[in-house]
Amino acid sequence: MQASYGDKVEVNFVDVEKVGLDKYPIMNQVLQMGYPYPITLINGEPKYAGGIKINEIKKIVDELFEKSN
Repeated sequence: MQASYGDKVEVNFVDVEKVGLDKYPIMNQVLQMGYPYPITLINGEPKYAGGIKINEIKKIVDELFEKSN
């Protein structure tokens, strides 16, 4: 992501097994619905579960940049 967007985006990996779900209530909700790890959130909204889909994530990020211009 940094190669494509530089410091315009921030990517974080959160191991909720270590830090707990209390800090991430949306993750708790998604997991209770039966979705598997990993959960990908963009701007705090769950978008993908069960794998990291780089091309799909880039499409969403591109759309967000287009909307902000």
